[in-house]
Amino acid sequence: MDLIRIDTEDKFALNGLLWEPEKKGNAMVVLVPGATTGAALVAMHDYYPMATALNAAGYSFIVANMRASYNYPYAVYADAVKDIAGFVAYAKTNGYARIAIVGISLGGPRMARYMAERDDPAIKAVAFVASIPSPYLEFQIRSAEKDKKRLEDTLKRARKLVAQGKGLEAIAFENWFPDGRHFMVSAQAMLGFFGSPEDDAPSSVGYGDKIKVPALVLHGDKDELSLPPNAQTIYDSLTASPRRELIWVQGASHYLTPGKIAESYARHLAGWIGRNMPV
Repeated sequence: MDLIRIDTEDKFALNGLLWEPEKKGNAMVVLVPGATTGAALVAMHDYYPMATALNAAGYSFIVANMRASYNYPYAVYADAVKDIAGFVAYAKTNGYARIAIVGISLGGPRMARYMAERDDPAIKAVAFVASIPSPYLEFQIRSAEKDKKRLEDTLKRARKLVAQGKGLEAIAFENWFPDGRHFMVSAQAMLGFFGSPEDDAPSSVGYGDKIKVPALVLHGDKDELSLPPNAQTIYDSLTASPRRELIWVQGASHYLTPGKIAESYARHLAGWIGRNMPV
């Protein structure tokens, strides 16, 4: 594994983690991470089995780092498009002519927006791994009515602050995640990441019909955050894909936890990419 640096088109420096097989070819897989931070490394996900499986099949593999990880309470969601473009440009510069993009969790909406806005012919396949349609939409599926109302009230407050020119004022939201974790972001980031469709917030399903390459939805049947109906919603949105497939990872939760779950995600992903973007 190597630590790499890339520069985005707007001159923002980012790091990524690169694994290359012994015999380097021209096929690269770029993983776009999830969470608001978009951090390349988080304790919940073990990417080593994925890197190992892809390298063994002849693919180079990058785990990208989003700029949101450096200042996430004030992050701008749309910047992810420029970040992904930077890693794609790095791949091309280093001789990779065929690229697959994998979005995990919130990385799915990040990747879908990139595909819709850039329409890059070098991208030959995409995969949504443990993905969500959007933070707002997945919250609607798994939350009680009182929590849905709590979110709507928080979004109303954020919209008011932004309209008053106070978009950098902090807003906290308790118990967003099933394990009771909270978060605090600026009002503008609250709308940008957790807002409803009217707020131009993240959405994979909103861009699903713009994805015109083979697409995989790879989802754990025990996902406790992005409940299984989310996977079907994403799959159903991919109406322009020439080949789409929904694969369930038996017994898997939302996270690529070390051991058999991370290994199962890796095996399914590497096998599907091998069939749809052969080395």
